[in-house]
Amino acid sequence: MPRRAPWILASLVAVVALAAGDEPAPLAKIEKFSADQRDHWAYLPLDPGEPPEVDDADWVRNPIDRYILADLETVELPHSPEADRVALLRRAHFDLTGLPPTPEEAAAFLDDDRPDAFERLVDRLMESPHFGERQAQHWLDLAHYADTNGFELDADRPDAWRYRDWLVAALNADMPYDRFVALQVAGDEIAPGDRDALIATGFCRAGPREVVSGNIDPEVKRQNELSEITGTVGSVFLGLTVACARCHDHKFDAIPATDYFRLQAFFAAGELAEPSIAEPSEVEAFEAAKKDVEARVAPLRQRMAELEAPYRAAIAERRQAMLKADERALLAIPEADRTPEQKRIVAGLASSIRVTWEDVAEAVAAEPEVQARREALKLQIHEINLSLPRPPARAFALTDASATAPDTFVLRRGDPTMKGPRVEPRPPGVLLASQGEGAFGPDSIAPGESTTGRRAALAKWLVDDGNPLVARVIVNRIWQRHFGRGLVATPSDFGVRGEPPSHPELLDWLAARLIEEGWRLKPIHRLILTSAAYRQASRPIAALTELDEPNDLLGRMNRRRVDAEALRDGLLLASGELNPRMGGPGVLAPLEKEVKDLIFTEFEEVDLWPVDPDPAEHRRRSIYLFKKRNIRYPLLESFDVPDNQTACPRRETSTHALQALNLLNSDLALGRAHALAERLAREAPDVEGRIRRAYRLVLCRDPAPDEAARAATFIAEQSAALDEPAAWDDFALALLNCNEFLYIP
Repeated sequence: MPRRAPWILASLVAVVALAAGDEPAPLAKIEKFSADQRDHWAYLPLDPGEPPEVDDADWVRNPIDRYILADLETVELPHSPEADRVALLRRAHFDLTGLPPTPEEAAAFLDDDRPDAFERLVDRLMESPHFGERQAQHWLDLAHYADTNGFELDADRPDAWRYRDWLVAALNADMPYDRFVALQVAGDEIAPGDRDALIATGFCRAGPREVVSGNIDPEVKRQNELSEITGTVGSVFLGLTVACARCHDHKFDAIPATDYFRLQAFFAAGELAEPSIAEPSEVEAFEAAKKDVEARVAPLRQRMAELEAPYRAAIAERRQAMLKADERALLAIPEADRTPEQKRIVAGLASSIRVTWEDVAEAVAAEPEVQARREALKLQIHEINLSLPRPPARAFALTDASATAPDTFVLRRGDPTMKGPRVEPRPPGVLLASQGEGAFGPDSIAPGESTTGRRAALAKWLVDDGNPLVARVIVNRIWQRHFGRGLVATPSDFGVRGEPPSHPELLDWLAARLIEEGWRLKPIHRLILTSAAYRQASRPIAALTELDEPNDLLGRMNRRRVDAEALRDGLLLASGELNPRMGGPGVLAPLEKEVKDLIFTEFEEVDLWPVDPDPAEHRRRSIYLFKKRNIRYPLLESFDVPDNQTACPRRETSTHALQALNLLNSDLALGRAHALAERLAREAPDVEGRIRRAYRLVLCRDPAPDEAARAATFIAEQSAALDEPAAWDDFALALLNCNEFLYIP
């Protein structure tokens, strides 16, 4: 008999013990970690110290600047001068709200000569409801949120948008980050009965989920769901690639596979649920409307069935005729009298002779008159179904199925059929070893009446003041949003193979400041934006370019291109079309036919992308567009919007021809240029006034004399070659394609 590997034997022992109902499988041994593993910089307690002394103290606006300037002075490099006021205005608006300033907002700031005018601007923008929309977009990248499941079917999630709206509201209200984290991990346990807390757990369900009609082993499917949650929590909150320890010990970080499954054990009782949060009156109204729709549709469906009946019968007869005599005999046996083997064979035969809607549609297509009648019936049914209101409200949530969690085992190679030793819930051991005694123990988990208390215990440990990693990770993400790159350039990998911090003392000082501020995020945003480092110009300086080309020491501001959503929203704002309405289900805006044809369905649908009938809804902010995981809007896709299949801690910035083609030729770009041209005609009386207004709307400034002259010449030449309205359309399109519009200075 061949020798079996030890881990295979262990798996067999565990499975046999479970089957026999014996004592629980033995617990995995607790690992020990070396001093080098424990002393990795990211795991150590915060050590902010005092901001360093600097020579050029007059440049310093707040303690952040001392850390930046001290490093520059050490290598005798200069800092950059302050950016001009228009650049600062656009930078702050895009960073805090994701929208460019309007001409009126620009005038108010540029005319404000008070010494603290920029600080006042920052405060005003953080109080804007658009602040939450912008910051929520960053978080949705991490949660890899979408309104559909992904995979082949990519089915809709009718209530997922409530989590997105919860995010916007929480960030606008400056919810303390410790509670923000806790509610997303365990809102149902921490605040039972709280509707919003239940919705917050949608974070754990925001990623893709494979939902098909019975083709996946339930145990494999369940393990995939738990793996998705575990990897996301580890990546987003801890900044660690814990998912790499699913199949084996982490190759680089001190995260053994046992610790991966210990972390997963916190979610073992979690159920992906959609509990009702609707008022009884809402349910009653929906049921009444549903009955009315069903009554109106029933006679149409009957007519459809009668029309299709002869075609279905003919197809079924042909397929039955293709069966062998013994196969037909098997089908004739009553189901109750069939053996298991016969049932298996019959299931395959039934699938092979089943008549699908595709079969019927193909057969009917041969007779145009019948096909036209069938299509008319389909359209009538579709239009009646559209009158049905949205189903009663549900929370797209994670809840505990009971107060008792199933056992969790180490899975060899990540395979749920190959169970190893048992593990109990516990945070990663190397982090506990670095935090010292008492960080997490057997008494940390307090079960409730209907919950295990496990996720609440994990949430409490995550946001404990003694856990340095969570605070470091989030202040680094905030820094990344404003400078384009984090102090740690690998924002979701604080492990040994991630980039070390460029300014470790500053990172710790910001993390400590966050905790001192009661975990509130807005003060950290304000601190960063009002620093002299943030207010630097982005124009290169020879000495900096020569000795610090990547700008690691932050001697200048990084010039950044606006992201996909800010670009689309900026186009709508400049054209005067942006609909500021907040919240609600994702909007289905028009989609190019070539893209729409890529949508897959198992069912016969009249319209797989039923566009919202109200055109004003199409011009909502991009965060409110319906996000289908397998299909993206071409403009957003070409400008690097993430695919939402995995967490996106940092967007790439690519440059390719499709971007220019989309901005010059797409219906979206051409439509916004036309709307902008019409706006100019309404708001300015003459050519000179229109040109000036266009520059203010698009670039937030007046044109220089040579720019105004070139624009006037262009419009005159285009008017002669085409006509005046087309000339203004072309001028508007050219302005919307300027680098100055596309980049944050």
